[in-house]
Amino acid sequence: MELDVSKALQAPGTELPFAAEMTVPPQDVIGEEVSFDPVSLEGTYSALDGAIHLSGVLKTTARATCAMCLAPANAAMTIRFDETFRKDANEIEDEVFRYEGGKVTLDQLALTLIMLNLPMRFLCKENCGGSQAYQALRQDISKSSCEEESPTQRPFEALQRLLTKDEEV
Repeated sequence: MELDVSKALQAPGTELPFAAEMTVPPQDVIGEEVSFDPVSLEGTYSALDGAIHLSGVLKTTARATCAMCLAPANAAMTIRFDETFRKDANEIEDEVFRYEGGKVTLDQLALTLIMLNLPMRFLCKENCGGSQAYQALRQDISKSSCEEESPTQRPFEALQRLLTKDEEV
């Protein structure tokens, strides 16, 4: 999706409103597919000193599987942004986006904002304890670790016996 910023380039310093809606394709995040509802961007843009400044709010819902029980899980995302686009930007080294002509591409901006703000793990509900099989496994592990006291290992004990007083080595 491209935003036409030619009006801002003709009137530097003037803030103009914008609203855009786009789709972001599903992304592979550490081996798990995360999909997204349509993304909406709303805010203002302006041009000053050859740079385009966009500020506003991105809204979407990320969908994946629950980390505990593997049920479908959603995370509503509302992300505030304030980004700069420059014609001479090197996107790999700079922290600004690049634009060409009188248009700014919003796809990379939206994807970057979403990926940087994804939750560490998705949960179907806040207090999800996991599936019954997972809970049973956790109980078995905690019981076995509490019951079995492992003896303290002292690997250098044998050396200590060699160095007792009044003994020859």
